Amino acid sequence: MKAAYVGITSPGSTSRMRAEWLRKLTPGWEWEWMDTDPPLQDSTRVWRTLAFRAKRGHAVNRINEMVTRRFRDKSLDLVWVDKGVFLRIDTVRDIRSRTRRLVHYTPDTAFRANRSFHFESTVGLYDLVVTTKSFDVDDYKRRIDPEKLLVTTQGYDPSIHYPRHTDDERRREALFVGLAEPDRERCIAALLRHEIPVRLGGRGWGPFVYRYRSNPLLAYEGEDIFGDDYADLLSKSWVGLGLLSKKFPELHTTRTFEIPACGAVLATEQTSETTVFFNDSEALFFTDHASLAARLGPLLRDDTVSSLSETASAGKRRVVADGRDYESILAAILSDARLSLP
Repeated sequence: MKAAYVGITSPGSTSRMRAEWLRKLTPGWEWEWMDTDPPLQDSTRVWRTLAFRAKRGHAVNRINEMVTRRFRDKSLDLVWVDKGVFLRIDTVRDIRSRTRRLVHYTPDTAFRANRSFHFESTVGLYDLVVTTKSFDVDDYKRRIDPEKLLVTTQGYDPSIHYPRHTDDERRREALFVGLAEPDRERCIAALLRHEIPVRLGGRGWGPFVYRYRSNPLLAYEGEDIFGDDYADLLSKSWVGLGLLSKKFPELHTTRTFEIPACGAVLATEQTSETTVFFNDSEALFFTDHASLAARLGPLLRDDTVSSLSETASAGKRRVVADGRDYESILAAILSDARLSLP
């Protein structure tokens, strides 16, 4: 079997994790990775900005030229496109003509943030379209045959997201790694007001960190925290904040599973999905910032960590039992794509 993976393969990215697990799941297959990130990163800032905002310009042209060139004279059994927001219709048609099965996967919303006219014009060319966003289902069904749509969950990489430290080595703090958003800033501010130690990482936090620069309860680890560094931070903290984006109606995120997989307590907003994934003994649910602070304070200040340890262990067992790892999720997708595994 010959296959190709088209997507970002930068170390530490979730798309790289998926690419590696697809290769592990299919020993004997010949995989070729086509990294769509270098043409973007090698472009000037103006072209990168135009690509992200309008899905046009020199960087987008370079991505399509690279992909088209790499597919020349190929005949494949499977092409997996991960986040194909920059691929033009002529490029996808060319790929379509060179493979037996064509799969598109995205962990992102497709019709709100990250919207792409390229993807909307090509979505019907795929044999299988995989989304983790249940709120996007109706939009997909208006564009493709529902039989081509597969709804799955976000996942974690068991080779990266696992407990790396003992309970005695964990810090009594709440950790959040991710992009700064207004609601997330309000959440962290509420925790600090209630004297709860918080450790932050991710982009866009500069102004917030500066405002709280004199607060000893806030620690900032920097912008780029991925892969092993991210998992190590989670494993050192007792609580991981599974904060959801408010840019769209997000119901769960990769953190929902990465946090308990690393042995930390998942503190998550109560949604129709998170309450299916976990019960009250497996995660710490909250409905607003005040209720989160009210629950975290006593747990982190308790003389013992028995309650935290029990919740963390139960959460870890649940994500393992439910198969929220990429190996299980991707094996199911390959099965749906009617591709037999070895």
